[in-house]
Amino acid sequence: MRLTNLRKGSRCLNGYSTLNENDSMTHTKKERVRRALSRQPADRLPTQVNYTEDMGAKLAAHLGVPASELPSRLDNHLLRVDLSYPRRLSEGGKIAYDWWGVGWSTETEGYWPVDVPLAESKDWRAVSWPNPHMPHLLDDAAEGVARCGDEYFVTPNFGFCLFERAWSLRGFETLCLDLALDLDFVADLLERITEIQVALAERFVALGIDGGYFGDDYGAQDSMIFAPETWRELFKPRLARMFAPFREAGLPIILHSDGDIAEILPDLVEIGVTTLNPVQPEVLDHVWLKRTFGDRLAFYGGVSTQTVLPSRTPAGVRDAVEQCVHTLAADGTGLILAPSHRLMSDIPLENVDAMLDAFAELAWA
Repeated sequence: MRLTNLRKGSRCLNGYSTLNENDSMTHTKKERVRRALSRQPADRLPTQVNYTEDMGAKLAAHLGVPASELPSRLDNHLLRVDLSYPRRLSEGGKIAYDWWGVGWSTETEGYWPVDVPLAESKDWRAVSWPNPHMPHLLDDAAEGVARCGDEYFVTPNFGFCLFERAWSLRGFETLCLDLALDLDFVADLLERITEIQVALAERFVALGIDGGYFGDDYGAQDSMIFAPETWRELFKPRLARMFAPFREAGLPIILHSDGDIAEILPDLVEIGVTTLNPVQPEVLDHVWLKRTFGDRLAFYGGVSTQTVLPSRTPAGVRDAVEQCVHTLAADGTGLILAPSHRLMSDIPLENVDAMLDAFAELAWA
């Protein structure tokens, strides 16, 4: 393992930041992210590497650190905090249930729902909906803010925030049919989800987090999953309500949305998105993206986990990182340098080494 260019500095989470104590201008990780999201210069670009549980175990062994220290060893700048609730596994441990009552397979690295509450019924009122006002629901988040909030940029994790939450409750194919055949039902389901998410957003903002992180995929490889007009009717106004607590507090909003969503990018900017993730080079041309939206959006991601990290040589990985920085942050602003998605265990470790070395060098360029 090389990582020859990492610079040691202040500690948090038992690891190192890349703060160079000899530089005349240095920023905390939190400040670097704030500046990146507002497209302002900093001493370097912030970086972030997320990973699946399986890949995390491989990386920790490869780097010789405990799993708890891996985020710091990877020089991460963002800390996403989640809800506190009793984790429930099925007998045999093959299904893990989330806060919403959806059962997910523990036998895959991806997200595969296998116990779906509304699979056979549209009676959403019969579902046992979670209570966003429960006491102690934000205990882990509060502990994260207290422990590392001075150094790291802390966001709540609103993954699967609306469309994805709806299909996780109903089933993907079934919800897509509902979008074609029963918009009233879909609207009712989305409304209930939105009410819960807005209540959570208000609580997180009151906790003192630094910004919002939302995840909701609307795109396939070369188009949206459904018509932009449908998105504008059903999803846009409800997303705007989820974003409102962050906007009213003057906080930035990061949206993770896979696929080709070019048609709705102006709408997303309109309702408050300040940063786009994952900026996949396969589906959104980086030159076009920077030229068209670089004055309104910051970017987070950009190094492909689809065609670069699993398949290229280490030299090719370095070239891809350099191209990402050159295109999306030529002036040194407006980018959290990161893989486009979580690293999965099919990515060769030598390519991870090459990416981290390139991050350590090019983030300071």
